[in-house]
Amino acid sequence: MKTFIKTMNMLVETLQALDLVINHEQTLLCSGRVNGVALQHITEQKSSLLTTVDYLDKQRREHDVRLKQTAPYLDLQSPHRAEIADMWKIVVQLSEKLSHVNRHNGMLLEKQIDYNTQAMTILNASQTQKLYGPNGQTSVSGQSIRK
Repeated sequence: MKTFIKTMNMLVETLQALDLVINHEQTLLCSGRVNGVALQHITEQKSSLLTTVDYLDKQRREHDVRLKQTAPYLDLQSPHRAEIADMWKIVVQLSEKLSHVNRHNGMLLEKQIDYNTQAMTILNASQTQKLYGPNGQTSVSGQSIRK
């Protein structure tokens, strides 16, 4: 039971860390200019934390099988029943909140991608005529102009 409680504590702590990262991601995506390096760093942190959450949840489910118990842990015959049930409640609440915020961040990211795509289209359109030929000289319609 002690390892189960430790797993649950680690799961709550990891979800709380993920909450901070996802909120930071949202702040970054809502800013006027998105810093790509910072966004990449946040994405890596988020991915690492999600992998940890997945691992801890797998451990929790293995404990459930071994201890013959199920969430929401209200029927446990343990002196830690209330503590475990409270931790589970926090896990569920954080999971729901994180899912909502992450979905919102996905929409913000899509808007940013659309904005960048439009900007690239405008920039690429202005690059259709070459300013310099292969010899480094100014060219107009394939003819070099020497000054």
